Amino acid sequence: MKKSCFLIVVFCCCIHWLHAQNARTFTLSQFVFEDTAGKKFPLDLLKGKTVFVDCWFPACPPCRKEMPYSQLLQKRLHTMHLDSNIVFVTISFRQGQAEWLDMMNKLKMPNAIHLYSPAGTYSSTFAPEYFPTYRVFGLNGEMDNTIAPYPSDLGKIDFVLFAASRGMTVYQAEKMYLLNRAIMERGLNKEKDALFEEYDAAFSKHAVEFKKEFDALQKK
Repeated sequence: MKKSCFLIVVFCCCIHWLHAQNARTFTLSQFVFEDTAGKKFPLDLLKGKTVFVDCWFPACPPCRKEMPYSQLLQKRLHTMHLDSNIVFVTISFRQGQAEWLDMMNKLKMPNAIHLYSPAGTYSSTFAPEYFPTYRVFGLNGEMDNTIAPYPSDLGKIDFVLFAASRGMTVYQAEKMYLLNRAIMERGLNKEKDALFEEYDAAFSKHAVEFKKEFDALQKK
């Protein structure tokens, strides 16, 4: 009986700790990484921007697979003129610097600020469960508690980053995207959100081109 009570207490403590971790606020000013020249790069330099962070490491196949989709995502945002306040950052965890730099030369990487985390520092903060993980720092410099969609999530990730650049959280943006997509696809008699309509007007102009490029990449 005493053992069972002890295990219950331990379990409850673990749940409380995980909740506390998820509720913690992390800011750009807390993190310093290394750039490709080996110099310190404080993320606080990016404050005031929407920062899209790709957390990866060279030996991770899913991480490498997403890189070309990141390139397409950047291209789409630029084509729609929605990228003026969005910065792409990649941070390599787990493996050594030499392995990271070697893979950087082999992969088709997005046009981003490429950083390295010595000894995997901050790995559990940025990617507590799996790689790749995508995080967003909002305009206030705070890391969003909700993990962002993958670059290969055509349409959704585009809107999430656009909405984040307007001050919205990832959770709010995903909810708005799914609701408005349902309104469109099901022909519901309900008015779409103005922010979504602004995004959709830009996306629709190039939808055929975007889909064609996306499908071509998936066939590779």
